[in-house]
Amino acid sequence: MRRNTILAASTALACGAGLVLTAAPAHAAAWRNIASPALNYNGSLERVDFADKNTGWAVGNAGNFLSPKAALVRWNGKGWAGQSSPVGFTPTDVAAGNAKRAWVVGFNLSGPVSIYWNGTKWAKAAYPMVGMPSQVSAGLDGTAYSIAGLDATAGGPSAILRWTGTAWADAKVPLPPSSSITAVDVRAKNNVWLAGTTSDGRAVTGIVLHYNGSTWKRINVPGAMGVPAYQAVLTRVAVSGSNVYVQRAAQYAQTTNALLQWNGKTWRTLNNPGNAIGTGLTADGKGGAIVLPVTNGTKTQYLHFNGTSWASVYGPARSGKVQAGDADQRPGTTGIVSAGTATASNKKVPFIEYFG
Repeated sequence: MRRNTILAASTALACGAGLVLTAAPAHAAAWRNIASPALNYNGSLERVDFADKNTGWAVGNAGNFLSPKAALVRWNGKGWAGQSSPVGFTPTDVAAGNAKRAWVVGFNLSGPVSIYWNGTKWAKAAYPMVGMPSQVSAGLDGTAYSIAGLDATAGGPSAILRWTGTAWADAKVPLPPSSSITAVDVRAKNNVWLAGTTSDGRAVTGIVLHYNGSTWKRINVPGAMGVPAYQAVLTRVAVSGSNVYVQRAAQYAQTTNALLQWNGKTWRTLNNPGNAIGTGLTADGKGGAIVLPVTNGTKTQYLHFNGTSWASVYGPARSGKVQAGDADQRPGTTGIVSAGTATASNKKVPFIEYFG
């Protein structure tokens, strides 16, 4: 997932780390629903990624556990169109490298699944039996990495894979012992970021690794991450200008749900407003970042850190419980695309929202 999102601010609230949640002017742009026949199915929409102005995908699940069906919708420059998958599976992430290269990863009852877009059609791509694929990210040059694990949300054993041009293979990243990589953001072949944890058996430490095209550099992440049995997890990493942001999910550890900012020299801990649990993270294209928090209402919520303060903005009202799963900027425009699901009366309604 390559992330670039720009949000306006609204709704004043108090937050931690000495930051203030500011308010937007009344005339600020707002999120609006994007209707499309491609979204007329009972199921979810959870991830979205854009390569350029006319190339983007959103993915979700239109089936069930025993009979999964990938929901694939493509932005063709004018609207969203449904596409068919060559295999039944539940997608967990999508990465759009360019108009001729895109990837979706996920799983079915047979194990890990990956499909590859060659510019004309989707085809199944080999994915090793190394755990459930959780994330995939790609740069405009076609460089792609994916991570998988036995339990990525709990910091369990993980694998880091690199796209060879025909299949996924071990990226051979030099990790410290007892490490678990749980997040990836690829900008180019010489700019790859990973985030996760390592443990000495007593305490858990957060780590970030950067690949410059020849070597991997380890950057330790400060702050309490708990102990192996009750640890926090670094769930997302996103590059935004000269900053790198990492989302920390506290889980059962004695710490906070927070956005961690690395400016190339030092770390800064930005507690999520209201200690909200972040399910998604994306850059804002201006050096800031967006956290997609867990919500329980009828509107999506987006938490924007602009480098100085937090702000919150909401999407249009919908029926049922609404959750945005992912967001990305549409390159070459000021627009932002968000994908999510509204759940009501045992029915799931996928949606796409647009800002700008």
